[in-house]
Amino acid sequence: MILPPRFIANYLTLLIAASCFILIALDRSGVLPAVHTIVVILYEWLLLLASFALLLGIVHLLITHLHRIQQGQRDWTYSLVLVTACSAVLVAGLIQPSGVTSPTVEWIFNALIAPGQATLYALFFFFMAAAAYHYLRVTQPAGRWMLAGALLVLVAQMPASRTVLPAVYDEWVGWLLQVPVMATVRGAILGSTLSLLLLGLRFILGRSRL
Repeated sequence: MILPPRFIANYLTLLIAASCFILIALDRSGVLPAVHTIVVILYEWLLLLASFALLLGIVHLLITHLHRIQQGQRDWTYSLVLVTACSAVLVAGLIQPSGVTSPTVEWIFNALIAPGQATLYALFFFFMAAAAYHYLRVTQPAGRWMLAGALLVLVAQMPASRTVLPAVYDEWVGWLLQVPVMATVRGAILGSTLSLLLLGLRFILGRSRL
C-alpha cells in the first residue's frame, strides 16, 4: 500500500515536533544531561528560523502598506507613517557599523518608541476601565470582587500610595501578586499552551475541523 505524500509529510512533521519536545523536556528536567548539546543546537536553529520569519513578515508588511499607499485606500496616511518609520530605523541601523546599538537607533528608541509605548500602556488603562464597566457587571457579586481586586492592585502600584499606606499593605499586595495571582496566570498559560499544542497537532495531521 502506497501512502499519500501529504500523509507521510504530516506524520514526519509530527515525529520531528514530538522528538524536539521530548529532547527539550529531558534537558529542562535534568534527567539526561547528555542531550544539552543537542538542545542548544535546536535553540540556535529556532533563532535562525525565527529571524527569517521575522524578516519575511516585515517585508510582507511593507509590501502590503505600500500597496495601500499606491491605491490610495482608506487611512493610507497611517500606512505612510509606518513605512517611513520602518525605513528610517532600517537605514539608521544599516549605515552605522554598531547596528541596533548605534547612537541614532538608541535615540529613536529612547526618544520616540519608549514614550509611545508608555502612552499606549497609559491609554490601555482607560480601555480596561471601559471594558470592566461593560462586561464585568459590577451589579453582580463576582463583578464587584473583581473590581475591588483590580482597584487594590492599582492603588498599590501607584508611587503616591507608598507614602500614605502602611508598609504591611504593600507587602500583602506583593504576596497576592506573587502567590495566588501568579499561580492562576501560570495555570492559564499552561492550559492555553496545551490547547494550542493540540490544535497544532490537529492541523499537522490534517484534521483541522473541530
